[in-house]
Amino acid sequence: MNKRLKNSLILILIIAVYFFLRCLNLTSLPVFGDEAIYIRWSQIIKSVDTLRFIPMTDGKQPLFMWLTAVSLKFFEPLVAGRIISVFAGAGTLVVLFLISKSFLPSLIYLFLPFAFFFDRLATADNLLSFFGVLSFYLSLRLAKQSRLDLSLILGAVLGLAWLTKSPAIYFVVLSLLTFIIYNPKNLKKLYLPLLSALIAFCIYNILRLGPQFAQIAIRNKDYIWPLGEILRHPFDPLIPHLNDVLNICVYYVSWPLLLSPFLYLFFLKKIKFDRQFILYLSWCLLPLIANAAMSKVFTARYILFTVPYLVLLLAHFLKPLFNKKYLIILLLLFIPNLWRIYQISFNPQNLKLPSTETGYVSAWTSGWGIKEVSEYLISRSKVVNVIVGTEGHFGTLPDGLQIYTNQVPQLTVFGVGINITEIPDKLIDAKNYGDEVYLLFNASRLKLSSMDVSTLTLVKNILKPDGDRLVLYRL
Repeated sequence: MNKRLKNSLILILIIAVYFFLRCLNLTSLPVFGDEAIYIRWSQIIKSVDTLRFIPMTDGKQPLFMWLTAVSLKFFEPLVAGRIISVFAGAGTLVVLFLISKSFLPSLIYLFLPFAFFFDRLATADNLLSFFGVLSFYLSLRLAKQSRLDLSLILGAVLGLAWLTKSPAIYFVVLSLLTFIIYNPKNLKKLYLPLLSALIAFCIYNILRLGPQFAQIAIRNKDYIWPLGEILRHPFDPLIPHLNDVLNICVYYVSWPLLLSPFLYLFFLKKIKFDRQFILYLSWCLLPLIANAAMSKVFTARYILFTVPYLVLLLAHFLKPLFNKKYLIILLLLFIPNLWRIYQISFNPQNLKLPSTETGYVSAWTSGWGIKEVSEYLISRSKVVNVIVGTEGHFGTLPDGLQIYTNQVPQLTVFGVGINITEIPDKLIDAKNYGDEVYLLFNASRLKLSSMDVSTLTLVKNILKPDGDRLVLYRL
Protein backbone atom coordinates (compact mmCIF):
# COMPACT_ATOMS: atom_id res chain seq x y z
CA MET A 1 0.00 0.00 0.00
CA ASN A 2 1.53 3.34 -1.05
CA LYS A 3 1.79 6.19 1.43
CA ARG A 4 -0.83 8.41 -0.25
CA LEU A 5 -3.48 5.67 -0.17
CA LYS A 6 -2.61 4.82 3.43
CA ASN A 7 -2.93 8.48 4.48
CA SER A 8 -6.24 8.78 2.65
CA LEU A 9 -7.65 5.74 4.46
CA ILE A 10 -6.49 7.01 7.85
CA LEU A 11 -8.02 10.43 7.17
CA ILE A 12 -11.31 8.82 6.10
CA LEU A 13 -11.33 6.83 9.35
CA ILE A 14 -10.72 10.00 11.40
CA ILE A 15 -13.55 11.76 9.54
CA ALA A 16 -15.87 8.81 10.17
CA VAL A 17 -15.11 8.93 13.91
CA TYR A 18 -15.61 12.70 13.80
CA PHE A 19 -19.13 12.39 12.34
CA PHE A 20 -20.03 9.64 14.78
CA LEU A 21 -18.97 11.70 17.80
CA ARG A 22 -20.44 14.98 16.57
CA CYS A 23 -23.80 13.52 15.54
CA LEU A 24 -24.23 11.30 18.61
CA ASN A 25 -26.93 12.93 20.79
CA LEU A 26 -26.70 16.02 18.58
CA THR A 27 -29.79 17.56 20.20
CA SER A 28 -28.96 16.63 23.81
CA LEU A 29 -28.40 20.33 24.48
CA PRO A 30 -31.64 22.23 23.80
CA VAL A 31 -31.94 25.15 21.42
CA PHE A 32 -30.65 28.43 22.87
CA GLY A 33 -31.42 32.04 21.99
CA ASP A 34 -29.22 32.72 18.95
CA GLU A 35 -29.87 29.28 17.47
CA ALA A 36 -33.61 29.89 17.71
CA ILE A 37 -33.29 33.23 15.93
CA TYR A 38 -31.04 31.90 13.15
CA ILE A 39 -33.16 28.81 12.46
CA ARG A 40 -36.35 30.89 12.46
CA TRP A 41 -34.80 33.27 9.92
CA SER A 42 -33.80 30.23 7.85
CA GLN A 43 -37.38 28.98 7.84
CA ILE A 44 -38.59 32.38 6.65
CA ILE A 45 -35.91 32.47 3.92
CA LYS A 46 -36.96 28.99 2.79
CA SER A 47 -40.62 30.01 2.62
CA VAL A 48 -40.40 33.55 1.23
CA ASP A 49 -37.96 34.24 -1.63
CA THR A 50 -38.08 38.00 -1.15
CA LEU A 51 -36.84 37.75 2.45
CA ARG A 52 -33.41 36.23 1.75
CA PHE A 53 -31.75 39.15 3.52
CA ILE A 54 -33.93 39.14 6.64
CA PRO A 55 -30.93 38.45 8.97
CA MET A 56 -29.60 41.88 8.03
CA THR A 57 -32.52 43.51 9.86
CA ASP A 58 -30.53 42.62 12.97
CA GLY A 59 -27.16 43.35 11.36
CA LYS A 60 -26.22 39.71 10.70
CA GLN A 61 -24.67 38.42 7.47
CA PRO A 62 -26.93 35.73 5.98
CA LEU A 63 -24.71 32.95 4.54
CA PHE A 64 -25.20 30.57 7.48
CA MET A 65 -28.97 31.09 7.32
CA TRP A 66 -28.97 30.51 3.55
CA LEU A 67 -27.25 27.16 4.05
CA THR A 68 -29.59 26.22 6.88
CA ALA A 69 -32.59 27.05 4.66
CA VAL A 70 -31.35 24.36 2.26
CA SER A 71 -30.67 21.93 5.12
CA LEU A 72 -34.25 22.37 6.37
CA LYS A 73 -35.42 20.39 3.35
CA PHE A 74 -33.77 17.29 4.79
CA PHE A 75 -33.71 17.59 8.59
CA GLU A 76 -35.86 18.69 11.50
CA PRO A 77 -35.17 22.33 12.46
CA LEU A 78 -32.57 22.04 15.22
CA VAL A 79 -30.64 19.29 13.43
CA ALA A 80 -30.83 21.28 10.17
CA GLY A 81 -28.99 24.20 11.77
CA ARG A 82 -26.50 22.15 13.74
CA ILE A 83 -25.56 19.86 10.85
CA ILE A 84 -24.13 22.90 9.02
CA SER A 85 -21.70 23.37 11.91
CA VAL A 86 -20.91 19.64 11.93
CA PHE A 87 -19.89 19.77 8.27
CA ALA A 88 -17.96 23.02 8.80
CA GLY A 89 -16.03 21.33 11.61
CA ALA A 90 -15.28 18.37 9.34
CA GLY A 91 -13.92 20.79 6.77
CA THR A 92 -11.70 22.37 9.43
CA LEU A 93 -10.40 18.94 10.43
CA VAL A 94 -9.44 18.12 6.82
CA VAL A 95 -7.77 21.50 6.22
CA LEU A 96 -5.70 21.07 9.38
CA PHE A 97 -4.31 17.88 7.87
CA LEU A 98 -3.58 19.64 4.57
CA ILE A 99 -1.71 22.42 6.36
CA SER A 100 0.43 20.22 8.59
CA LYS A 101 0.75 17.07 6.44
CA SER A 102 0.23 15.25 9.76
CA PHE A 103 -2.72 13.56 11.45
CA LEU A 104 -1.90 14.99 14.87
CA PRO A 105 -3.73 18.35 14.44
CA SER A 106 -6.80 16.53 13.12
CA LEU A 107 -6.74 14.16 16.10
CA ILE A 108 -6.36 17.04 18.55
CA TYR A 109 -9.31 18.80 16.90
CA LEU A 110 -11.32 15.57 17.00
CA PHE A 111 -10.98 15.28 20.78
CA LEU A 112 -10.92 18.97 21.70
CA PRO A 113 -13.97 20.01 23.79
CA PHE A 114 -13.68 23.56 22.39
CA ALA A 115 -14.31 22.20 18.90
CA PHE A 116 -16.71 19.48 20.04
CA PHE A 117 -19.04 21.87 21.86
CA PHE A 118 -19.40 24.41 19.05
CA ASP A 119 -19.36 21.88 16.20
CA ARG A 120 -22.78 20.88 17.56
CA LEU A 121 -24.45 24.32 17.72
CA ALA A 122 -26.45 26.10 15.03
CA THR A 123 -24.39 29.29 14.95
CA ALA A 124 -22.34 30.96 12.23
CA ASP A 125 -19.10 30.76 14.20
CA ASN A 126 -18.06 27.29 13.03
CA LEU A 127 -18.63 28.24 9.41
CA LEU A 128 -16.50 31.35 9.94
CA SER A 129 -13.79 29.21 11.53
CA PHE A 130 -13.77 26.84 8.54
CA PHE A 131 -13.47 29.67 6.01
CA GLY A 132 -10.73 31.18 8.19
CA VAL A 133 -8.53 28.10 8.30
CA LEU A 134 -9.15 27.48 4.58
CA SER A 135 -8.04 31.08 3.95
CA PHE A 136 -4.90 30.39 5.96
CA TYR A 137 -4.14 27.27 3.89
CA LEU A 138 -4.70 29.11 0.61
CA SER A 139 -2.63 32.08 1.83
CA LEU A 140 0.26 29.71 2.52
CA ARG A 141 -0.10 28.15 -0.92
CA LEU A 142 -0.24 31.58 -2.53
CA ALA A 143 2.89 32.74 -0.67
CA LYS A 144 4.78 29.64 -1.81
CA GLN A 145 3.57 29.49 -5.42
CA SER A 146 2.30 33.03 -6.28
CA ARG A 147 -0.29 31.85 -8.81
CA LEU A 148 -3.22 33.88 -10.11
CA ASP A 149 -5.68 30.98 -9.77
CA LEU A 150 -4.82 30.63 -6.07
CA SER A 151 -5.36 34.36 -5.63
CA LEU A 152 -8.82 34.13 -7.18
CA ILE A 153 -9.81 31.12 -5.05
CA LEU A 154 -8.50 32.80 -1.91
CA GLY A 155 -10.55 35.90 -2.73
CA ALA A 156 -13.70 33.79 -3.12
CA VAL A 157 -13.12 32.05 0.24
CA LEU A 158 -12.44 35.37 1.99
CA GLY A 159 -15.62 36.73 0.45
CA LEU A 160 -17.67 33.78 1.73
CA ALA A 161 -16.16 34.29 5.18
CA TRP A 162 -17.22 37.94 5.03
CA LEU A 163 -20.75 36.87 4.08
CA THR A 164 -20.73 34.79 7.26
CA LYS A 165 -19.53 37.19 10.00
CA SER A 166 -17.75 40.53 10.26
CA PRO A 167 -14.56 39.16 11.96
CA ALA A 168 -13.63 37.81 8.51
CA ILE A 169 -11.90 41.15 8.07
CA TYR A 170 -9.13 39.64 10.23
CA PHE A 171 -8.58 36.95 7.58
CA VAL A 172 -8.21 39.55 4.83
CA VAL A 173 -5.52 41.41 6.77
CA LEU A 174 -3.77 38.23 7.93
CA SER A 175 -3.66 36.82 4.39
CA LEU A 176 -1.60 39.87 3.39
CA LEU A 177 0.60 39.41 6.46
CA THR A 178 1.10 35.74 5.57
CA PHE A 179 2.38 36.63 2.12
CA ILE A 180 4.79 39.20 3.55
CA ILE A 181 6.16 36.96 6.33
CA TYR A 182 6.50 33.86 4.19
CA ASN A 183 7.75 35.55 1.04
CA PRO A 184 9.54 38.80 2.04
CA LYS A 185 11.87 38.70 -0.99
CA ASN A 186 9.06 38.52 -3.51
CA LEU A 187 6.94 41.53 -2.55
CA LYS A 188 6.55 42.46 -6.22
CA LYS A 189 3.88 39.73 -6.23
CA LEU A 190 2.01 41.41 -3.37
CA TYR A 191 -0.65 42.37 -5.90
CA LEU A 192 -1.91 38.75 -5.71
CA PRO A 193 -3.14 38.85 -2.08
CA LEU A 194 -4.31 42.42 -2.72
CA LEU A 195 -6.39 41.06 -5.61
CA SER A 196 -7.81 38.45 -3.22
CA ALA A 197 -8.80 41.22 -0.81
CA LEU A 198 -10.49 43.13 -3.64
CA ILE A 199 -12.46 40.05 -4.71
CA ALA A 200 -13.54 39.49 -1.09
CA PHE A 201 -14.72 43.10 -0.85
CA CYS A 202 -16.73 42.74 -4.07
CA ILE A 203 -18.39 39.54 -2.81
CA TYR A 204 -19.20 41.18 0.51
CA ASN A 205 -20.93 44.02 -1.33
CA ILE A 206 -23.50 41.55 -2.65
CA LEU A 207 -25.18 42.30 0.66
CA ARG A 208 -25.99 45.78 -0.62
CA LEU A 209 -28.83 44.08 -2.47
CA GLY A 210 -30.52 43.87 0.92
CA PRO A 211 -32.25 47.07 2.07
CA GLN A 212 -30.79 46.83 5.60
CA PHE A 213 -27.10 46.69 4.62
CA ALA A 214 -26.28 49.62 6.90
CA GLN A 215 -27.50 47.63 9.89
CA ILE A 216 -24.34 45.48 9.81
CA ALA A 217 -22.10 48.43 10.67
CA ILE A 218 -24.63 49.77 13.18
CA ARG A 219 -24.93 46.44 15.02
CA ASN A 220 -21.15 45.93 15.00
CA LYS A 221 -20.92 49.03 17.19
CA ASP A 222 -23.04 47.21 19.79
CA TYR A 223 -20.29 44.62 20.18
CA ILE A 224 -17.04 46.60 19.96
CA TRP A 225 -15.73 49.76 21.60
CA PRO A 226 -14.77 52.67 19.32
CA LEU A 227 -11.04 53.32 18.91
CA GLY A 228 -11.12 56.53 20.94
CA GLU A 229 -12.67 54.71 23.89
CA ILE A 230 -10.06 51.92 23.67
CA LEU A 231 -7.20 54.44 23.70
CA ARG A 232 -8.61 56.09 26.84
CA HIS A 233 -8.45 52.81 28.77
CA PRO A 234 -6.26 50.38 26.75
CA PHE A 235 -6.13 47.69 29.47
CA ASP A 236 -9.85 47.62 30.17
CA PRO A 237 -11.47 45.41 28.90
CA LEU A 238 -8.23 43.85 27.58
CA ILE A 239 -7.01 42.41 30.90
CA PRO A 240 -10.42 41.13 32.11
CA HIS A 241 -11.07 39.53 28.72
CA LEU A 242 -7.66 37.88 28.64
CA ASN A 243 -8.59 36.40 32.00
CA ASP A 244 -11.80 35.17 30.34
CA VAL A 245 -9.67 33.59 27.61
CA LEU A 246 -7.70 31.67 30.24
CA ASN A 247 -10.88 30.41 31.93
CA ILE A 248 -12.36 29.40 28.58
CA CYS A 249 -9.21 27.54 27.54
CA VAL A 250 -8.89 25.76 30.88
CA TYR A 251 -12.44 24.44 30.43
CA TYR A 252 -12.52 23.74 26.70
CA VAL A 253 -8.86 22.81 26.12
CA SER A 254 -7.72 21.51 29.57
CA TRP A 255 -4.63 22.20 31.64
CA PRO A 256 -2.67 19.15 30.36
CA LEU A 257 -2.85 20.35 26.75
CA LEU A 258 -2.23 23.98 27.68
CA LEU A 259 0.94 22.92 29.50
CA SER A 260 2.16 20.73 26.62
CA PRO A 261 4.81 23.32 25.56
CA PHE A 262 6.66 22.50 28.78
CA LEU A 263 6.69 18.81 27.80
CA TYR A 264 8.15 19.88 24.48
CA LEU A 265 10.89 21.83 26.25
CA PHE A 266 11.55 18.86 28.53
CA PHE A 267 12.16 16.54 25.59
CA LEU A 268 13.82 18.87 23.06
CA LYS A 269 15.16 21.68 25.28
CA LYS A 270 14.32 24.29 22.64
CA ILE A 271 11.52 25.66 20.45
CA LYS A 272 11.88 25.85 16.70
CA PHE A 273 10.65 29.25 15.50
CA ASP A 274 10.22 28.70 11.76
CA ARG A 275 8.05 30.91 9.54
CA GLN A 276 5.06 28.58 9.74
CA PHE A 277 5.19 28.55 13.54
CA ILE A 278 5.23 32.38 13.52
CA LEU A 279 2.18 32.38 11.24
CA TYR A 280 0.33 30.02 13.58
CA LEU A 281 1.04 32.46 16.41
CA SER A 282 -0.04 35.43 14.31
CA TRP A 283 -3.35 33.95 13.19
CA CYS A 284 -4.09 32.81 16.74
CA LEU A 285 -2.89 35.67 18.93
CA LEU A 286 -3.42 38.84 16.87
CA PRO A 287 -7.22 38.44 16.46
CA LEU A 288 -7.47 37.12 20.02
CA ILE A 289 -5.78 40.21 21.47
CA ALA A 290 -7.75 42.52 19.17
CA ASN A 291 -11.04 40.94 20.27
CA ALA A 292 -10.05 41.13 23.92
CA ALA A 293 -9.20 44.82 23.56
CA MET A 294 -12.29 45.85 21.59
CA SER A 295 -15.18 43.59 22.61
CA LYS A 296 -17.98 44.78 24.82
CA VAL A 297 -19.34 41.23 25.04
CA PHE A 298 -16.89 38.33 25.25
CA THR A 299 -17.67 34.63 24.88
CA ALA A 300 -15.87 31.55 23.56
CA ARG A 301 -17.89 31.69 20.33
CA TYR A 302 -16.31 35.01 19.42
CA ILE A 303 -12.81 33.53 19.52
CA LEU A 304 -13.71 30.14 18.03
CA PHE A 305 -12.09 31.10 14.71
CA THR A 306 -8.69 31.19 16.46
CA VAL A 307 -8.97 27.57 17.63
CA PRO A 308 -7.54 25.92 14.44
CA TYR A 309 -4.26 27.80 14.92
CA LEU A 310 -4.21 26.91 18.62
CA VAL A 311 -4.58 23.29 17.49
CA LEU A 312 -1.67 23.70 15.08
CA LEU A 313 0.46 25.18 17.86
CA LEU A 314 -0.44 22.34 20.22
CA ALA A 315 0.40 19.81 17.50
CA HIS A 316 3.77 21.49 17.05
CA PHE A 317 4.54 21.00 20.75
CA LEU A 318 3.11 17.47 20.97
CA LYS A 319 4.77 16.18 17.82
CA PRO A 320 7.72 14.60 19.74
CA LEU A 321 5.18 12.47 21.66
CA PHE A 322 3.39 11.33 18.50
CA ASN A 323 5.18 7.98 18.31
CA LYS A 324 4.93 4.55 19.92
CA LYS A 325 7.53 5.34 22.58
CA TYR A 326 5.52 8.19 24.15
CA LEU A 327 2.01 7.25 23.03
CA ILE A 328 0.81 6.50 26.58
CA ILE A 329 1.82 10.03 27.70
CA LEU A 330 -0.06 11.53 24.75
CA LEU A 331 -3.17 9.52 25.59
CA LEU A 332 -3.04 10.58 29.25
CA LEU A 333 -3.07 14.23 28.16
CA PHE A 334 -6.47 13.68 26.54
CA ILE A 335 -8.26 11.96 29.44
CA PRO A 336 -9.81 15.23 30.78
CA ASN A 337 -10.98 16.08 27.25
CA LEU A 338 -12.64 12.68 26.73
CA TRP A 339 -14.50 13.11 30.01
CA ARG A 340 -15.62 16.62 29.03
CA ILE A 341 -16.85 15.38 25.64
CA TYR A 342 -18.82 12.64 27.37
CA GLN A 343 -20.46 15.21 29.67
CA ILE A 344 -21.39 17.51 26.78
CA SER A 345 -22.93 14.67 24.80
CA PHE A 346 -24.66 12.64 27.53
CA ASN A 347 -25.07 14.87 30.58
CA PRO A 348 -25.42 18.51 29.45
CA GLN A 349 -27.80 19.35 32.31
CA ASN A 350 -24.89 19.21 34.77
CA LEU A 351 -22.31 21.14 32.76
CA LYS A 352 -20.47 23.75 34.84
CA LEU A 353 -19.54 26.14 32.04
CA PRO A 354 -17.31 29.22 32.48
CA SER A 355 -19.12 32.40 33.51
CA THR A 356 -19.02 33.70 29.92
CA GLU A 357 -20.86 30.59 28.64
CA THR A 358 -23.74 29.96 31.03
CA GLY A 359 -26.52 30.92 28.61
CA TYR A 360 -26.35 27.57 26.81
CA VAL A 361 -27.61 25.55 29.78
CA SER A 362 -29.11 28.11 32.15
CA ALA A 363 -30.94 31.46 32.29
CA TRP A 364 -33.67 32.55 29.90
CA THR A 365 -31.52 31.88 26.82
CA SER A 366 -31.54 28.10 27.35
CA GLY A 367 -34.42 26.23 25.76
CA TRP A 368 -35.04 23.32 28.13
CA GLY A 369 -38.59 22.02 27.67
CA ILE A 370 -39.44 23.85 24.46
CA LYS A 371 -39.50 20.67 22.35
CA GLU A 372 -41.85 18.94 24.83
CA VAL A 373 -44.14 21.97 24.95
CA SER A 374 -44.24 22.16 21.14
CA GLU A 375 -45.28 18.50 20.89
CA TYR A 376 -48.15 19.09 23.33
CA LEU A 377 -49.35 22.23 21.53
CA ILE A 378 -49.16 20.55 18.12
CA SER A 379 -51.34 17.72 19.43
CA ARG A 380 -53.89 20.24 20.73
CA SER A 381 -53.91 22.16 17.44
CA LYS A 382 -55.26 19.05 15.69
CA VAL A 383 -58.58 19.49 17.50
CA VAL A 384 -58.83 23.21 18.26
CA ASN A 385 -57.32 26.53 17.20
CA VAL A 386 -54.37 27.26 19.51
CA ILE A 387 -52.94 30.68 20.39
CA VAL A 388 -49.70 30.93 22.41
CA GLY A 389 -48.29 34.09 23.97
CA THR A 390 -44.65 33.69 24.96
CA GLU A 391 -42.05 35.51 26.98
CA GLY A 392 -40.12 38.14 25.00
CA HIS A 393 -40.55 39.22 21.41
CA PHE A 394 -37.67 37.27 19.83
CA GLY A 395 -34.97 34.80 20.87
CA THR A 396 -35.40 31.56 22.79
CA LEU A 397 -39.08 32.34 23.20
CA PRO A 398 -40.97 32.80 20.90
CA ASP A 399 -38.52 31.83 18.10
CA GLY A 400 -37.54 28.61 19.86
CA LEU A 401 -41.18 27.51 19.88
CA GLN A 402 -41.87 28.76 16.35
CA ILE A 403 -39.09 26.67 14.78
CA TYR A 404 -40.92 23.53 15.95
CA THR A 405 -44.42 24.76 15.13
CA ASN A 406 -43.65 26.44 11.82
CA GLN A 407 -46.58 26.10 9.39
CA VAL A 408 -48.59 23.93 11.78
CA PRO A 409 -52.27 24.58 11.00
CA GLN A 410 -54.34 26.16 13.74
CA LEU A 411 -51.33 27.13 15.90
CA THR A 412 -50.18 30.72 16.29
CA VAL A 413 -47.21 31.84 18.40
CA PHE A 414 -46.21 35.41 19.25
CA GLY A 415 -44.26 37.22 21.95
CA VAL A 416 -45.92 39.35 24.62
CA GLY A 417 -42.85 40.77 26.41
CA ILE A 418 -41.10 40.00 29.69
CA ASN A 419 -42.01 40.54 33.35
CA ILE A 420 -45.65 41.05 32.43
CA THR A 421 -47.88 41.96 35.38
CA GLU A 422 -51.24 41.18 33.76
CA ILE A 423 -52.60 38.89 31.09
CA PRO A 424 -52.36 40.68 27.70
CA ASP A 425 -55.69 41.82 26.24
CA LYS A 426 -55.11 40.06 22.91
CA LEU A 427 -54.87 36.70 24.69
CA ILE A 428 -58.10 37.43 26.60
CA ASP A 429 -59.78 38.41 23.31
CA ALA A 430 -58.63 35.17 21.66
CA LYS A 431 -60.01 33.20 24.62
CA ASN A 432 -63.35 35.00 24.35
CA TYR A 433 -63.40 34.27 20.64
CA GLY A 434 -63.27 30.53 21.38
CA ASP A 435 -59.59 29.71 20.81
CA GLU A 436 -57.54 27.60 23.20
CA VAL A 437 -55.05 30.13 24.62
CA TYR A 438 -51.74 29.50 26.40
CA LEU A 439 -49.02 31.51 28.10
CA LEU A 440 -45.42 30.16 27.95
CA PHE A 441 -42.81 31.74 30.24
CA ASN A 442 -39.80 31.15 32.40
CA ALA A 443 -41.29 31.27 35.89
CA SER A 444 -38.69 33.80 37.09
CA ARG A 445 -39.79 36.29 34.44
CA LEU A 446 -43.54 36.02 34.93
CA LYS A 447 -44.78 38.72 37.32
CA LEU A 448 -48.54 38.11 37.27
CA SER A 449 -50.51 38.81 40.42
CA SER A 450 -51.75 35.85 42.45
CA MET A 451 -55.28 36.70 41.31
CA ASP A 452 -54.32 36.44 37.64
CA VAL A 453 -52.40 33.20 38.22
CA SER A 454 -55.45 31.70 39.95
CA THR A 455 -57.39 32.08 36.69
CA LEU A 456 -54.80 30.00 34.79
CA THR A 457 -54.37 26.25 34.55
CA LEU A 458 -50.82 24.91 34.79
CA VAL A 459 -50.29 22.46 31.92
CA LYS A 460 -46.51 22.02 31.83
CA ASN A 461 -43.95 22.72 34.55
CA ILE A 462 -40.44 21.81 33.39
CA LEU A 463 -37.50 22.21 35.77
CA LYS A 464 -34.33 23.73 34.28
CA PRO A 465 -30.77 22.99 35.50
CA ASP A 466 -30.46 26.39 37.22
CA GLY A 467 -33.62 25.86 39.28
CA ASP A 468 -35.87 28.03 37.10
CA ARG A 469 -38.91 26.44 35.47
CA LEU A 470 -40.50 26.66 32.03
CA VAL A 471 -44.23 26.96 32.67
CA LEU A 472 -47.11 26.57 30.21
CA TYR A 473 -50.43 27.96 31.43
CA ARG A 474 -53.82 27.67 29.73
CA LEU A 475 -56.23 30.57 30.08
